[in-house]
Amino acid sequence: MKKVSIIIPAYNQSHYLGEAIQSVLDQSYTELEIFVVDDGSTDDTPQVAQSFGDRRIHYLYQENRGLSAARNTGIRNSNGEYLSFLDSDDKFLPDKLAILVDELESHPEICLAAGQAILIDENGQSIGKPFDKPIPSDLRKLLIGNPLHVGSVILRRDCQERVGYFDEGLRSYEDWDMWLRLAKAGFQMRWVPRPVSYYRFHTAQMTRIGSQMTKATFAVLDHVFDDPNLPESWEVLRPQAYSSAYLRAAAQAYLAKDYQQAREDLRQAVALNPELLTGDAHHLADHFLAWTDLPKVADPLIFLEDIFTNLPEEAAVLRRHRRQHLGSAAIQIAFGSYMSGDYRRTRSAVLYAIKNKPQWIMNRGVLSILMRSSFR
Repeated sequence: MKKVSIIIPAYNQSHYLGEAIQSVLDQSYTELEIFVVDDGSTDDTPQVAQSFGDRRIHYLYQENRGLSAARNTGIRNSNGEYLSFLDSDDKFLPDKLAILVDELESHPEICLAAGQAILIDENGQSIGKPFDKPIPSDLRKLLIGNPLHVGSVILRRDCQERVGYFDEGLRSYEDWDMWLRLAKAGFQMRWVPRPVSYYRFHTAQMTRIGSQMTKATFAVLDHVFDDPNLPESWEVLRPQAYSSAYLRAAAQAYLAKDYQQAREDLRQAVALNPELLTGDAHHLADHFLAWTDLPKVADPLIFLEDIFTNLPEEAAVLRRHRRQHLGSAAIQIAFGSYMSGDYRRTRSAVLYAIKNKPQWIMNRGVLSILMRSSFR
């Protein structure tokens, strides 16, 4: 059995750290080592990390230098043939290593294997949809966005050595930068449609500065496209990549209620990808609906109303179809809520949809879930 080195950066998250470490110790695949890298914590991280009495756990301390630097310290001190990363507030599912190691062993041509992540809240309860975007078959499409949760990945060390360490100049999306460098180097990747980890979303992430994430998004893309040796096959994706980045920036700005910035980001996205406005801009409306799945969105319909109320002139066509889009979005939310057993939200979303698009009352499926949810 080949050894897996699990790197756990830790910074003032001791209340979750014990669960993270235990989830690794509970793995069905046992040939492993754990490096908890304390990135200058001021809480009881050292006590938690050293409380297990398992020789496979190694505690390292460094002055605060950020997530990338902590991961790099762990990599440099470890010696497993495979690398896996676990943030101190997340957890592995028991078969995570077994599933992904098997993928690497069965497919020696790949450098990285990844699975799905289950979103959980502060108390460990499942929330929202799973983090389950597959790796694109054309790895250049990683430029459009990062589909991977870092805790759901396993990586061959020799591949990491070929492309270098995590970029310590990045404060977010350092993992996306790593996957892009692997793709540019010609390495192959595989995705497994099975949950392998828990991705915890909690208050500290709710307050994460969107502008920091936006800055990192463009820094990652700039690193790629500033490469004078970038193949032309990658260069042709520049407009689409930056358009997608501006769309993500707009989502962050709308979440922060910075409507002026949101409108400017949408203008840039549309300028780079005019197809967003074709067919009465339904592609753009689809992006808005997808944003409602973001964990930071407390009320999807209010969030959508804010977007439609604060559109740039370039997307004015959407204002003319505002009620239709809001009604259709509400129906999607209603059916999703009904399937998850949230009957209160089901009723609310159906009534909202009918208010904006009265013809929904004639739809038998809509009427059925309204009636059924009313008696639950």
